[in-house]
Amino acid sequence: MDKKLGLKVKVNGNPVTNAGFDKDDYVLVGNVTFVERNNGSKEFTLNVSGMDNEQDDNVYWYGTELKEGDTVTFEVIEPPFDDPQTRTKSDIDQEARIKSKLEHYHLLKEKLKDHIK
Repeated sequence: MDKKLGLKVKVNGNPVTNAGFDKDDYVLVGNVTFVERNNGSKEFTLNVSGMDNEQDDNVYWYGTELKEGDTVTFEVIEPPFDDPQTRTKSDIDQEARIKSKLEHYHLLKEKLKDHIK
């Protein structure tokens, strides 16, 4: 069995979460997002979330707004992991997931047809 890996996340040197799963079927996401719109609005955020595919749950560990000068650190770690702050059932059933993936596949296939041998 492979060892489980997760993310230790720090903001400005302060640990905020040790996110991860002690299971085999999951998605773990740590992301920093910068959004600037034509109307002048801006969003700078950090989020740590994921999907527990065994339970069909969306999970959330941490999120915050960021400002200039903030330092965000991601470190790949082994357990123990923190429990997520929230768990919610996915509202997308398996059939809808497959349909969405097939639509994306066909879109990419058409878009990249000149590059496919």
